[in-house]
Amino acid sequence: MLKPMERTINISSGSIVKKGKEDLEAAGFSLSINSTDPLGMGFNSWVNDREEYNRNLAQCRADEDAFRAYARQIQDEMLAALASDDAEGVPGEV
Repeated sequence: MLKPMERTINISSGSIVKKGKEDLEAAGFSLSINSTDPLGMGFNSWVNDREEYNRNLAQCRADEDAFRAYARQIQDEMLAALASDDAEGVPGEV
């Protein structure tokens, strides 16, 4: 019997703000999610430039919210696949 296949997804992004004429990443976000335990999703965020982060707080927060929403969408898809595989008893990709 084929062991169920795992899928791990790593995603990273950042909040880009304008500093003069340059684009600057004020904050960054990353996540790792495994199909065998989607509820154990790991999420990290950090500030690259405190001054620009504070100056653009609303945008940085909105960008983080959008990143988290995207992560939850992936998590929901993986949870649905797990539930479907459990119901069918099929050892496929989860």
